Amino acid sequence: MSFENFRTAVRGGVILPGDPDFDRVAQPWNTAVAQSVAAVVEVADALDVATVLEYARQTGRAVVTQPTGHGATGDIDGAILVRTTRFNTIDIDAAQRVARVGSGVQWGQVQTAAAAHGLTGLAGSNPVVGVTGYTLGGGFGWFARKYGWAAGG
Repeated sequence: MSFENFRTAVRGGVILPGDPDFDRVAQPWNTAVAQSVAAVVEVADALDVATVLEYARQTGRAVVTQPTGHGATGDIDGAILVRTTRFNTIDIDAAQRVARVGSGVQWGQVQTAAAAHGLTGLAGSNPVVGVTGYTLGGGFGWFARKYGWAAGG
């Protein structure tokens, strides 16, 4: 697959060095870390993810994910950086007290949606902390000492 075919095959968006938004979307949350990536892909769906992985396989590039920019590393030169901010669905089942969220959702968004039902969650320590990173053990929230870091089922 040529790079131009890759760029048009991704529904979300492929941002390259020199594009107007590249510096902004390639910048991690930790601004002290420089990430020299070949492209940033804002995936829109699972098909985009599959397209990124196939392109990376064909071109021998590494793929790195940073849903909300946390987990920055300076050791990703030439990699394809995947952002999942477009995976932003939130489904609250108030009766079951369960939230199902997309990998690009931040805890502040979940807390706002849950509050409409009189609920809260085991959130990270800041509203911009991503649900994915926190749930996988990357964060320590306000309720963690009493209830644990996160819960899954």
